[in-house]
Amino acid sequence: MSSQPADWRSLDNYPSLCVSHDDVAVDPTTDSHFIIMKSMTTFAAFNCIAAMLNLVCSPESGFNINAIISTIPPPIQPTAKQQIIPHMAYVDMIPWSSMRDRLLSSLNAINHEEFVADMGQLKTWGVTPWDPTGWEVSPIFAGKWWFLVDEGMLRTTNFWRAQRGEAPIVLMSLGQP
Repeated sequence: MSSQPADWRSLDNYPSLCVSHDDVAVDPTTDSHFIIMKSMTTFAAFNCIAAMLNLVCSPESGFNINAIISTIPPPIQPTAKQQIIPHMAYVDMIPWSSMRDRLLSSLNAINHEEFVADMGQLKTWGVTPWDPTGWEVSPIFAGKWWFLVDEGMLRTTNFWRAQRGEAPIVLMSLGQP
């Protein structure tokens, strides 16, 4: 038995979830040999994350995760804020812990129905939906919800945009030109 933790980027460690694959997912920002990446619909990705978290989807705010925390891949493990601030289940499905925390710090400024609808503008690549390096935000989402987006999200978003030959997204609020 290995003393190293399981690679959370591999679906092999979660055999009954989402989709099947033969290879371990890798960080796309460090591998320059990608040729084709499968995309997963945003709805399918959120469904997969919800299943991993064993979410209780309720119209009431609260703590919605029923999975044993130690079995959850690190990127989607609940943050301290998620554990103490009552919130709707959709917050737990967001793959970026920084966005979850920023969202929880801005609950009074968020139109929840509008935000949930706009989450459909997110894209995910690969077959490991809980890996934040496989996600990108759209220019419309980034412009509208700029206060929830951080430099790491922009970096991975711009990586995926560059793969398609698209211009990077730049947010002035992050101190970039």
